[in-house]
Amino acid sequence: MIKSQFKKNEGFSLIEVLTALVVISMVLSLLLSGLIYVNTIDKKMAIDQKLFYNERYLNLYFQKQILRSEKIYVKHNRVYLQDLESPEHYNYYQYSNGFLRRYKVSADGLILIGSGSNSQFADSIQSFSLSLGSDQEIILKYSLAVEGMIYYRETTISHGRMVEFV
Repeated sequence: MIKSQFKKNEGFSLIEVLTALVVISMVLSLLLSGLIYVNTIDKKMAIDQKLFYNERYLNLYFQKQILRSEKIYVKHNRVYLQDLESPEHYNYYQYSNGFLRRYKVSADGLILIGSGSNSQFADSIQSFSLSLGSDQEIILKYSLAVEGMIYYRETTISHGRMVEFV
């Protein structure tokens, strides 16, 4: 008697292959969505950090200059603060052409001191104003551009210094 022996097929069935592909695609999609989420969080954190440092720098700089000024002058709605490096001069700040500039003036008549009287102060600022509030406090308003977004900020600095209108 002749026995017919059938060789056992050791391949995978179509259902097994499709199931494996579905499982692999689900794992990959979860990994990719996790990476996209982490990348988005990282970018947001970098923006927040840059914004925080710019805000902190501006606020601390102006607070320091205001609190060290012996006298604050206001002329034509422009606030003049005593210069930190040379107390015999005063500074006023103006936003123009994408830059916040510091202009140095003499204490006598608040006139520009000539060459070197202005310098770039900050470059990510979109708008800026320094004004006097109703209770003689200094109001600092500015907007910062970080990664294409514009953030508006306002800070009030109480000082207790004498304000003189010229």
